[in-house]
Amino acid sequence: MEVDEAFSLISHAIDSGHAAHGYLVVGDLKGGCDELTDRLLRKLFPNELEQIEAKGHPDVAWLEPEGAKRIIKVESMRERIVEPMSLAAFSGGWKVGVIVGADRMEAPSANAFLKSLEEPTPKTLYLMLTDQPDAILPTIISRSQRIDLPLSEGLLQDEDYEQVSELFAAKDAAGLATKLAELKEDADDSDVQLVRKRFFKTLMSFCRQMMLGGNLPRYQAFRNVEAVEDAYRQSERSMNDEAVLAFLMDRVVFPSS
Repeated sequence: MEVDEAFSLISHAIDSGHAAHGYLVVGDLKGGCDELTDRLLRKLFPNELEQIEAKGHPDVAWLEPEGAKRIIKVESMRERIVEPMSLAAFSGGWKVGVIVGADRMEAPSANAFLKSLEEPTPKTLYLMLTDQPDAILPTIISRSQRIDLPLSEGLLQDEDYEQVSELFAAKDAAGLATKLAELKEDADDSDVQLVRKRFFKTLMSFCRQMMLGGNLPRYQAFRNVEAVEDAYRQSERSMNDEAVLAFLMDRVVFPSS
């Protein structure tokens, strides 16, 4: 379903008192998952938007993969999700736990979280964000309501997609920079940012394909995705695209042939 539909569904459940304690949100972590989470937090905490934007609200617990292998360790799960979510809400209302990359939970982390999911305090909402639901503990999935958002929307199309795919596979950073420059030159001024976003989302889709294909260790595939995210942020800051893409292609690890 689209983000608007997913938001309406969960929002109605909250308003009617029938919200699930846990929602497994499947989609692009930096796309639909991020947008849906932001909209739900703004709904639940409309008077604390600055804290929400800064990820500093006392009633919202955040947890993301960490370390070289990009995993969620049991210690972090207990410190950042289990313990904070067991406390009374600071504002007297809702408490929300957001787990980004929920598929990155180690078995002990998943088991530690499972008890919190099974025995939540009142007005508790867990959002588990993932683009690899098959890697999540089945008992967690069975105790959650699944929300499937579109994956990899807004990619380059047709010939542009094929050209970028070939350049990426050839690890041709200079060629990618030239192609991005051509795309931006052909776009209206108001669409340059959209073109840049589609270009990097297309690179992201290639990294996700490597991740789903199982040809790389999962931690390395996850780091490839993060490398593209970093490159997109650098490009947004008006850094030189050729330098950004050269650095990106130095970071990306490809499966052995």
